[in-house]
Amino acid sequence: MKKIIIFLVLTVCAVTSNAQYRWEVSAGPTFSTLNLDDVETSSGTGFYVNAGYGYVMGVRAKTSIVFSLELLQRKSEIENVGDAKTLQVGLNPKFRYLFGAGKDRFRAFVNVGPSFRVNTKFEVADVELEDDAFEKLIIGGVYGAGFSQMVGEMFDIMAEVGVMNDFVDNITDTNSKFFDIYARVGIRFRIYDARR
Repeated sequence: MKKIIIFLVLTVCAVTSNAQYRWEVSAGPTFSTLNLDDVETSSGTGFYVNAGYGYVMGVRAKTSIVFSLELLQRKSEIENVGDAKTLQVGLNPKFRYLFGAGKDRFRAFVNVGPSFRVNTKFEVADVELEDDAFEKLIIGGVYGAGFSQMVGEMFDIMAEVGVMNDFVDNITDTNSKFFDIYARVGIRFRIYDARR
């Protein structure tokens, strides 16, 4: 048993000693449309802010898993009713793949992953819905593409565009999924050289 524990400790130490990490913060506008049955809706503009921690893997740091905490405001106009809007907080673990060589200063990337968000409140036409009238936990997907430009040895400036969709209805017992198009910019800080 002691040999197994020592082996596991040494394995963890070896992995973490070669590990590379990235911290990132990004924000930007989000254009959301709430899909409702038999009701016309149009896109509204909200915002998206996230702070993420990326664990870098693979040869030349091409792949990473990024765990992001999100704050997301979604708005959509319902015809003849008014705006539907919600403020959500959540977690978005995503897989990211970078193109190009590890030492390139400019690199494109794609990422995809699930999102788990909580509706903190939901308003329709400036009237806040009761807690049982909307779902608390919203599960969805996030799919994005962008680029990063290396600035100095430790920082990147990044830009990303993408889409988000819900797998769960927002309003109870009503087909009410959001579909979003987003654009955001941010800064990424590297611990160790993730470009080697």
